[in-house]
Amino acid sequence: MVTSSFGERLAQQGRVQVIPRVSSGSPEEIVLKLGRASPDVIAATLAMVRRGTTMLKAKRAVEKALQEGDAVIDLPMVDDKKALADDLESAGMSVTFRSVLDRDLKENFATRLKELRIRLHMSQEEFARDYNLQKKTLQGWELGNKIPDHGNRLLISLIEKDPVTTKRLVNAG
Repeated sequence: MVTSSFGERLAQQGRVQVIPRVSSGSPEEIVLKLGRASPDVIAATLAMVRRGTTMLKAKRAVEKALQEGDAVIDLPMVDDKKALADDLESAGMSVTFRSVLDRDLKENFATRLKELRIRLHMSQEEFARDYNLQKKTLQGWELGNKIPDHGNRLLISLIEKDPVTTKRLVNAG
């Protein structure tokens, strides 16, 4: 029986690769989707890691897109949207950038939601009932403890624009 040293076993793993990262840019929230039948998972993961996310988060986002059809991930430092889109498309993934309005709604959600409810002269219970939401969820959003998903942020945006029609549509089904 031959025992190998730690160094020998580590050498079998291969060389460590340094991943160059962009040095400046703005945060972006992107939606990843499958672009072709067999994407290059490693290239797609590395494209996102270069934009400041962790290897694990990038890998999980790609896996989720493969399993569920799409995945949302925050990238801390995107220097060039077109370059990122090109990198991901060459790896077999398509990308959609979330709008500035959606990011603003997400960042200021608690304040905007509370102001909207007050403007409509509704209690939390009435607002939750009228727009088919859970009262505890609404309370969590207003306290800033939870950030709603994209669909619920869109719902609140619709309520801001036309509360009567939105209420009718929500309760029609």
